Amino acid sequence: MVLRGDIAIQDSSTLKASRFNVRVADGEHLRLYNSYTGKISKFTGGEAEIVDELLKVRELDVVESQDEIRSGLIQHLQNKGFLVKNRVNEFQLATAQKYNMLAENRMLQLIILPNEDCNFRCTYCYEDFLKSEMKESVQQGILNFLERNVKNYSRLLISWFGGEPLKSFDVIKRMSAPIKEICAKYNVQYHANITTNGYLLNSETFEELLDMNVRSFQITLDGTAETHDSYRVGRFGEKTFDTIFSNLLKMKQSDKPFNVVLRSNINQEVSTVMDNYISLVSSAFVEDPRFMLHFVPIQNLKGEQTADIHLCDTKMLFPFYEKAKEKGFNFDLYKQYLRPGGSECYASSPSSCVIGSDGMIYKCTVAFNNPMNHVGDILENGDMVIDQEKWSLWVTGGVNEDASCTKCFFRPSCQGNACPLERIETGATPCPPVKKSIKKYITLVNEDYAYEPSV
Repeated sequence: MVLRGDIAIQDSSTLKASRFNVRVADGEHLRLYNSYTGKISKFTGGEAEIVDELLKVRELDVVESQDEIRSGLIQHLQNKGFLVKNRVNEFQLATAQKYNMLAENRMLQLIILPNEDCNFRCTYCYEDFLKSEMKESVQQGILNFLERNVKNYSRLLISWFGGEPLKSFDVIKRMSAPIKEICAKYNVQYHANITTNGYLLNSETFEELLDMNVRSFQITLDGTAETHDSYRVGRFGEKTFDTIFSNLLKMKQSDKPFNVVLRSNINQEVSTVMDNYISLVSSAFVEDPRFMLHFVPIQNLKGEQTADIHLCDTKMLFPFYEKAKEKGFNFDLYKQYLRPGGSECYASSPSSCVIGSDGMIYKCTVAFNNPMNHVGDILENGDMVIDQEKWSLWVTGGVNEDASCTKCFFRPSCQGNACPLERIETGATPCPPVKKSIKKYITLVNEDYAYEPSV
């Protein structure tokens, strides 16, 4: 069992600042983040100055005579992992944390592609739409696999992906009922989410999905109708924004529990309308905490399109975050990336795989045409035939061999696995976007602890 919570205090050792700390001065406040615990503490005024001073001491004697304020701050800093015993090997702790989390995580994730075709033709899309609806033999193979294996896990997460998964809504319906039955039979928690363009997500489909345990939705709006309809075009050239927005408003009328991540893929053109977009979605959704915003820079995943699409850098996104916060949106969604293991890619997990409509097994959803991503096949009897050599490239990472990773302050969060694809293709160290703008993300989310002296 892995126990989480405050760090045990032992007075027999001098202390030092953790190597996993990040300090952010924010006006009169000081924010401290630690990637090993994944927590943020906020200090104010004179206490912030004392904390700054304490973290600069190379060997802090905890039994040294101190005033009450200073003593309380030291206790808090040690409890929350910002101060650690001087003799501790923190990188060894981070390695152990990785193994502990692997042992503790008994969740199986299957990313299933009911249809690899799509009703959109987005200008920046990396998929080629050569395959279509999932074969019945593949559907049966997945059910047989779960019948034999799901009992080895405590949780099952099904992620419906595509193409456009709702293009084959019948497949989702046909599979969901037996999946729920199998999980109930073996007392396994069942959760499901869906990544959809939202065009086919009418009220009836939405209610049916909720009944099938699909409670999390990722839906994309690329700015206002003006930009969205130029990038996220229907297969036959039709505009799509108004239909999606209407579907979202109807979802809001439900009193059932669910959450929607409204994703915006942003380039230089979309950035020019983001103020208007934020005002629009604020007026519609800011008072409903089930709706969250997520901004992503458009990536060049399909090289020949570079001349047509002007990419943007992650740093360009923060003015939009600030405007959305002013409107009342909360971005604690991003706290998950700051937690231990939170910036590891799903493809690095030995308990996660992608199943294509023809039964091909992948690790990654953005490299379907890369032969190194074709790691196996699922058979109708439920057997998974895996190429262990390819599989190992995705799940082993390089955190203990990569010098950049072993000394990195963000190691506990990404463990060298931010993007296994990048490491496989280039041999380079894959650093997550959150690390590159870490101080901005620490300021963006709410703190876990606002320090108050004990009375």
